[in-house]
Amino acid sequence: MLFQKHIPNAPLNQYIDCIVYVEGNNKGVGFPKTAMSLVFNLNDSFKLFDDARFSRYTDYKKYWIAGLQTQPSYVESYGSSKMLVIQFKSIGAHAFLQQPLWYFTNGYTHLDAVLNNLAEEVWEQLQETETIEEKFQLAEKMLFRRIRTHTIPHGKMLASIEYMFTKSQPITVNYICREHAVSRKHLNFLCREYLGISPKMLSSLNRFQTILHSISKAHPGKLSGLAYELEFFDQAHFNNDFKRFTGLTPTTYIKNVEQMPSLKFMPHFLPVA
Repeated sequence: MLFQKHIPNAPLNQYIDCIVYVEGNNKGVGFPKTAMSLVFNLNDSFKLFDDARFSRYTDYKKYWIAGLQTQPSYVESYGSSKMLVIQFKSIGAHAFLQQPLWYFTNGYTHLDAVLNNLAEEVWEQLQETETIEEKFQLAEKMLFRRIRTHTIPHGKMLASIEYMFTKSQPITVNYICREHAVSRKHLNFLCREYLGISPKMLSSLNRFQTILHSISKAHPGKLSGLAYELEFFDQAHFNNDFKRFTGLTPTTYIKNVEQMPSLKFMPHFLPVA
């Protein structure tokens, strides 16, 4: 597999986490993240399955938007797979899509629905470029054409999101509302508009990211201690929370980590045979 990562220049780096070029075939389970992505599929196709048995699927070609997912995704790229993936930051996608992000949540949307002819134009140009670096530069050029910074939410929203992601201790929605003098209803509207999910789901996903990265490096015998460190009421709550977003128990996931050390560095994708 070929994997190359690019960090865009300012001001794009305020909204884009990275741009990734990947070659290689994969079949497996993708776990929820806290941000959306935009995908250009440059060769062959991509299957999104309806269930964990990998039986029924939708075939995606050329380009699409992957909304923020709150459940596992069962996917397969096949043939001579080549993909360019633009990974947004949590509140970054709205500056480029200029639509309520709840519209995309838990779904894959054809890019023509948002970018019109620009999607096909960029896809054709990506096909013609000879180097990966040229593809990154082309992606940045497209993003500069689309960025609308004035659509980014106001400071109160940014502060609320920052609290959810930077505090070491769990932060409640009520606490955020009190600290920033915003009603729960309005905070819910802002989160759904600019992130695609409710504040409560955002908090749950943020906690899951901490669990996933911690558990990827844990030993099976230390799971009870990990649950305590992450302030779960008991082991059962820890197990249920993990299974909610992965479809697996923590013990099963750790067994997979032992067999596939790459999960220690890329914990969000679990390959399957």
